[in-house]
Amino acid sequence: MRGLKIRNMKRISPFAAAAVLLIAAFSFLWFVNSAFYAEKRESLSFFLHNTALSADLKLNEVYVRGRGRTSPKELRDVLKVERGMPVTAIDINQARENIQRLPWVKTVHIERRLPHILYVRITERTPVAVWQNKGLYRPVDEDGQPVETFVKKLDGLPLVLGSDAPERTPDLLRFIAQEPELIPRVKAAVRIGRRRWNVLLDDIDKGITVRLPEKDPAAAWGRLANLNRTQGLLSRKITMVDLRQPDKLIVHLEEDAVKKRSPRSKTAP
Repeated sequence: MRGLKIRNMKRISPFAAAAVLLIAAFSFLWFVNSAFYAEKRESLSFFLHNTALSADLKLNEVYVRGRGRTSPKELRDVLKVERGMPVTAIDINQARENIQRLPWVKTVHIERRLPHILYVRITERTPVAVWQNKGLYRPVDEDGQPVETFVKKLDGLPLVLGSDAPERTPDLLRFIAQEPELIPRVKAAVRIGRRRWNVLLDDIDKGITVRLPEKDPAAAWGRLANLNRTQGLLSRKITMVDLRQPDKLIVHLEEDAVKKRSPRSKTAP
Protein backbone atom coordinates (compact mmCIF):
# COMPACT_ATOMS: atom_id res chain seq x y z
CA MET A 1 0.00 0.00 0.00
CA ARG A 2 3.06 2.28 0.40
CA GLY A 3 3.12 4.98 -2.20
CA LEU A 4 -0.40 4.14 -3.47
CA LYS A 5 -2.39 7.31 -4.04
CA ILE A 6 -6.15 7.31 -3.83
CA ARG A 7 -7.90 10.07 -5.72
CA ASN A 8 -11.51 10.96 -6.36
CA MET A 9 -12.54 10.20 -9.94
CA LYS A 10 -13.06 13.32 -11.96
CA ARG A 11 -16.37 13.75 -13.67
CA ILE A 12 -16.22 13.67 -17.45
CA SER A 13 -17.96 16.56 -19.07
CA PRO A 14 -20.96 15.73 -21.28
CA PHE A 15 -19.13 17.27 -24.23
CA ALA A 16 -16.10 15.01 -23.73
CA ALA A 17 -18.31 11.93 -23.31
CA ALA A 18 -20.20 12.75 -26.50
CA ALA A 19 -16.93 13.25 -28.35
CA VAL A 20 -15.62 9.85 -27.18
CA LEU A 21 -18.83 8.12 -28.25
CA LEU A 22 -18.75 9.86 -31.61
CA ILE A 23 -15.16 8.80 -32.24
CA ALA A 24 -15.93 5.22 -31.17
CA ALA A 25 -19.00 5.07 -33.44
CA PHE A 26 -17.06 6.52 -36.37
CA SER A 27 -14.24 4.04 -35.81
CA PHE A 28 -16.65 1.10 -35.69
CA LEU A 29 -18.42 2.19 -38.89
CA TRP A 30 -15.08 2.67 -40.61
CA PHE A 31 -13.96 -0.78 -39.53
CA VAL A 32 -17.06 -2.68 -40.67
CA ASN A 33 -16.98 -0.89 -44.01
CA SER A 34 -13.25 -1.29 -44.55
CA ALA A 35 -11.68 -3.59 -47.10
CA PHE A 36 -9.92 -5.43 -44.27
CA TYR A 37 -13.23 -6.32 -42.61
CA ALA A 38 -14.77 -7.36 -45.94
CA GLU A 39 -11.80 -9.65 -46.59
CA LYS A 40 -11.63 -11.06 -43.11
CA ARG A 41 -15.34 -11.11 -42.22
CA GLU A 42 -15.85 -14.82 -42.71
CA SER A 43 -12.74 -15.74 -40.78
CA LEU A 44 -13.64 -13.30 -38.02
CA SER A 45 -17.15 -14.76 -37.80
CA PHE A 46 -15.73 -18.28 -37.76
CA PHE A 47 -13.37 -17.30 -34.94
CA LEU A 48 -16.21 -15.65 -32.99
CA HIS A 49 -18.53 -18.65 -33.34
CA ASN A 50 -15.81 -21.13 -32.37
CA THR A 51 -15.00 -19.02 -29.35
CA ALA A 52 -18.71 -19.05 -28.41
CA LEU A 53 -18.82 -22.84 -28.67
CA SER A 54 -15.67 -23.13 -26.54
CA ALA A 55 -17.36 -20.93 -23.94
CA ASP A 56 -20.47 -23.19 -24.06
CA LEU A 57 -22.59 -20.45 -25.63
CA LYS A 58 -24.74 -22.98 -27.47
CA LEU A 59 -28.42 -22.75 -28.33
CA ASN A 60 -30.42 -25.26 -26.29
CA GLU A 61 -33.93 -23.76 -26.19
CA VAL A 62 -36.17 -21.33 -28.04
CA TYR A 63 -38.74 -19.76 -25.72
CA VAL A 64 -41.81 -18.21 -27.36
CA ARG A 65 -44.47 -16.07 -25.70
CA GLY A 66 -47.71 -14.83 -27.25
CA ARG A 67 -48.08 -17.59 -29.83
CA GLY A 68 -51.65 -18.68 -30.44
CA ARG A 69 -52.52 -18.93 -34.13
CA THR A 70 -48.91 -19.12 -35.33
CA SER A 71 -47.84 -22.77 -35.47
CA PRO A 72 -44.51 -24.06 -34.07
CA LYS A 73 -43.67 -25.37 -37.56
CA GLU A 74 -44.06 -21.90 -39.07
CA LEU A 75 -41.67 -20.50 -36.48
CA ARG A 76 -39.12 -23.27 -36.97
CA ASP A 77 -39.21 -22.81 -40.72
CA VAL A 78 -38.50 -19.07 -40.59
CA LEU A 79 -36.05 -19.07 -37.66
CA LYS A 80 -33.75 -21.67 -39.26
CA VAL A 81 -31.89 -22.39 -36.03
CA GLU A 82 -30.66 -25.69 -34.64
CA ARG A 83 -29.92 -26.96 -31.17
CA GLY A 84 -26.21 -26.77 -30.40
CA MET A 85 -25.39 -23.97 -32.83
CA PRO A 86 -23.45 -20.96 -31.47
CA VAL A 87 -25.87 -18.36 -30.16
CA THR A 88 -23.65 -15.73 -31.79
CA ALA A 89 -24.47 -17.23 -35.20
CA ILE A 90 -28.14 -16.25 -34.94
CA ASP A 91 -28.94 -13.23 -37.08
CA ILE A 92 -31.39 -11.44 -34.81
CA ASN A 93 -32.46 -8.83 -37.37
CA GLN A 94 -33.07 -11.39 -40.11
CA ALA A 95 -34.97 -13.65 -37.69
CA ARG A 96 -37.17 -10.72 -36.65
CA GLU A 97 -37.94 -9.85 -40.27
CA ASN A 98 -38.78 -13.46 -41.11
CA ILE A 99 -41.15 -13.85 -38.17
CA GLN A 100 -42.76 -10.50 -38.93
CA ARG A 101 -43.80 -11.86 -42.35
CA LEU A 102 -45.90 -14.64 -40.84
CA PRO A 103 -49.61 -13.96 -41.41
CA TRP A 104 -50.81 -13.72 -37.81
CA VAL A 105 -47.80 -11.83 -36.41
CA LYS A 106 -48.39 -8.16 -35.66
CA THR A 107 -45.20 -7.37 -33.73
CA VAL A 108 -42.20 -9.42 -32.65
CA HIS A 109 -39.35 -8.98 -30.17
CA ILE A 110 -36.40 -11.38 -30.26
CA GLU A 111 -33.22 -11.52 -28.20
CA ARG A 112 -30.43 -13.83 -27.07
CA ARG A 113 -30.50 -14.76 -23.42
CA LEU A 114 -27.07 -16.13 -22.71
CA PRO A 115 -25.83 -18.73 -22.39
CA HIS A 116 -28.37 -21.05 -24.06
CA ILE A 117 -31.71 -19.38 -24.88
CA LEU A 118 -33.28 -17.56 -27.81
CA TYR A 119 -36.30 -15.61 -26.54
CA VAL A 120 -39.15 -14.62 -28.88
CA ARG A 121 -42.16 -12.53 -27.86
CA ILE A 122 -44.99 -12.26 -30.37
CA THR A 123 -48.07 -10.08 -30.48
CA GLU A 124 -50.61 -11.65 -32.79
CA ARG A 125 -53.38 -10.01 -34.78
CA THR A 126 -56.93 -10.44 -33.46
CA PRO A 127 -59.57 -11.49 -36.00
CA VAL A 128 -62.81 -9.51 -35.71
CA ALA A 129 -64.56 -10.50 -38.95
CA VAL A 130 -64.18 -12.65 -42.06
CA TRP A 131 -63.99 -11.04 -45.49
CA GLN A 132 -65.59 -12.86 -48.42
CA ASN A 133 -63.93 -11.85 -51.67
CA LYS A 134 -63.96 -13.72 -54.99
CA GLY A 135 -65.24 -16.85 -53.29
CA LEU A 136 -62.44 -16.92 -50.70
CA TYR A 137 -62.59 -16.16 -46.98
CA ARG A 138 -59.89 -14.22 -45.16
CA PRO A 139 -59.86 -13.01 -41.54
CA VAL A 140 -59.88 -9.26 -40.89
CA ASP A 141 -57.96 -7.95 -37.87
CA GLU A 142 -58.81 -5.19 -35.40
CA ASP A 143 -57.05 -2.62 -37.59
CA GLY A 144 -59.16 -3.45 -40.63
CA GLN A 145 -56.35 -5.33 -42.40
CA PRO A 146 -56.97 -8.69 -44.13
CA VAL A 147 -54.79 -11.47 -42.77
CA GLU A 148 -52.73 -13.23 -45.46
CA THR A 149 -54.35 -16.60 -44.88
CA PHE A 150 -57.63 -18.31 -45.71
CA VAL A 151 -60.29 -19.91 -43.51
CA LYS A 152 -63.13 -22.34 -44.18
CA LYS A 153 -65.49 -21.31 -41.38
CA LEU A 154 -66.50 -18.13 -39.58
CA ASP A 155 -65.98 -19.29 -35.96
CA GLY A 156 -68.75 -16.96 -34.81
CA LEU A 157 -67.28 -13.89 -36.53
CA PRO A 158 -69.46 -11.70 -38.77
CA LEU A 159 -69.03 -11.99 -42.51
CA VAL A 160 -68.25 -8.77 -44.42
CA LEU A 161 -68.53 -8.27 -48.16
CA GLY A 162 -67.41 -5.49 -50.47
CA SER A 163 -64.13 -4.30 -51.94
CA ASP A 164 -63.54 -1.78 -49.13
CA ALA A 165 -65.24 -3.83 -46.40
CA PRO A 166 -62.07 -4.77 -44.42
CA GLU A 167 -60.88 -1.19 -43.88
CA ARG A 168 -64.40 -0.11 -42.89
CA THR A 169 -64.99 -3.04 -40.52
CA PRO A 170 -63.55 -1.42 -37.34
CA ASP A 171 -66.00 1.50 -37.67
CA LEU A 172 -68.87 -0.91 -38.33
CA LEU A 173 -68.11 -3.01 -35.26
CA ARG A 174 -67.63 0.12 -33.15
CA PHE A 175 -71.18 1.37 -33.62
CA ILE A 176 -72.66 -2.15 -33.53
CA ALA A 177 -71.07 -2.57 -30.10
CA GLN A 178 -73.00 0.46 -28.82
CA GLU A 179 -76.16 -1.70 -28.75
CA PRO A 180 -75.08 -4.92 -26.97
CA GLU A 181 -78.45 -6.67 -27.34
CA LEU A 182 -78.10 -6.61 -31.14
CA ILE A 183 -74.49 -7.86 -31.32
CA PRO A 184 -75.27 -11.63 -31.34
CA ARG A 185 -77.88 -11.11 -34.07
CA VAL A 186 -75.40 -9.60 -36.55
CA LYS A 187 -74.33 -12.31 -39.00
CA ALA A 188 -73.04 -10.33 -41.98
CA ALA A 189 -72.63 -6.85 -43.43
CA VAL A 190 -72.45 -5.82 -47.07
CA ARG A 191 -70.87 -2.63 -48.36
CA ILE A 192 -73.13 -0.99 -50.94
CA GLY A 193 -71.35 1.13 -53.54
CA ARG A 194 -68.41 1.78 -51.19
CA ARG A 195 -70.76 4.21 -49.38
CA ARG A 196 -72.87 2.47 -46.78
CA TRP A 197 -73.76 -0.84 -45.08
CA ASN A 198 -76.57 -3.37 -45.27
CA VAL A 199 -76.47 -5.42 -42.06
CA LEU A 200 -77.94 -8.94 -42.05
CA LEU A 201 -79.48 -10.14 -38.80
CA ASP A 202 -80.18 -13.68 -37.53
CA ASP A 203 -79.42 -15.53 -40.79
CA ILE A 204 -77.28 -14.64 -43.80
CA ASP A 205 -79.79 -16.00 -46.34
CA LYS A 206 -83.18 -15.74 -44.62
CA GLY A 207 -82.67 -13.12 -41.93
CA ILE A 208 -83.57 -9.43 -41.66
CA THR A 209 -81.73 -6.92 -43.85
CA VAL A 210 -81.13 -3.56 -42.19
CA ARG A 211 -80.35 -0.80 -44.67
CA LEU A 212 -78.22 1.86 -42.98
CA PRO A 213 -77.60 5.38 -44.30
CA GLU A 214 -74.34 6.68 -45.67
CA LYS A 215 -74.21 9.47 -43.11
CA ASP A 216 -74.28 8.73 -39.38
CA PRO A 217 -75.06 4.99 -39.50
CA ALA A 218 -74.45 4.85 -35.73
CA ALA A 219 -77.50 7.05 -35.09
CA ALA A 220 -79.63 4.84 -37.34
CA TRP A 221 -78.38 1.73 -35.53
CA GLY A 222 -79.33 3.29 -32.20
CA ARG A 223 -82.75 4.10 -33.63
CA LEU A 224 -83.20 0.46 -34.64
CA ALA A 225 -82.26 -0.74 -31.16
CA ASN A 226 -84.71 1.71 -29.58
CA LEU A 227 -87.55 0.60 -31.88
CA ASN A 228 -86.82 -2.98 -30.94
CA ARG A 229 -86.83 -2.21 -27.21
CA THR A 230 -90.00 -0.14 -27.25
CA GLN A 231 -92.02 -1.83 -30.01
CA GLY A 232 -90.40 -5.24 -30.50
CA LEU A 233 -89.74 -4.41 -34.15
CA LEU A 234 -87.24 -7.19 -34.80
CA SER A 235 -89.48 -9.85 -33.26
CA ARG A 236 -92.04 -9.37 -36.01
CA LYS A 237 -92.16 -11.29 -39.29
CA ILE A 238 -90.17 -8.86 -41.39
CA THR A 239 -87.47 -9.24 -44.01
CA MET A 240 -86.16 -5.69 -44.32
CA VAL A 241 -85.88 -2.47 -42.31
CA ASP A 242 -84.88 0.66 -44.24
CA LEU A 243 -83.35 3.35 -42.01
CA ARG A 244 -81.72 5.44 -44.71
CA GLN A 245 -84.02 8.40 -44.07
CA PRO A 246 -83.98 9.76 -40.50
CA ASP A 247 -87.66 10.83 -40.59
CA LYS A 248 -89.03 7.71 -42.27
CA LEU A 249 -89.14 3.99 -41.55
CA ILE A 250 -89.78 1.42 -44.26
CA VAL A 251 -90.45 -2.21 -43.30
CA HIS A 252 -90.96 -5.21 -45.59
CA LEU A 253 -93.02 -8.08 -44.21
CA GLU A 254 -92.49 -11.76 -44.86
CA GLU A 255 -94.68 -13.17 -47.63
CA ASP A 256 -96.86 -15.18 -45.23
CA ALA A 257 -97.40 -12.13 -43.05
CA VAL A 258 -98.46 -10.10 -46.10
CA LYS A 259 -101.04 -12.72 -47.09
CA LYS A 260 -102.51 -12.79 -43.58
CA ARG A 261 -102.86 -9.01 -43.56
CA SER A 262 -104.50 -8.92 -47.02
CA PRO A 263 -108.29 -9.47 -47.28
CA ARG A 264 -107.74 -11.14 -50.66
CA SER A 265 -105.94 -14.00 -48.99
CA LYS A 266 -109.25 -15.28 -47.56
CA THR A 267 -110.83 -18.12 -49.51
CA ALA A 268 -114.59 -18.60 -50.01
CA PRO A 269 -116.28 -21.50 -48.19
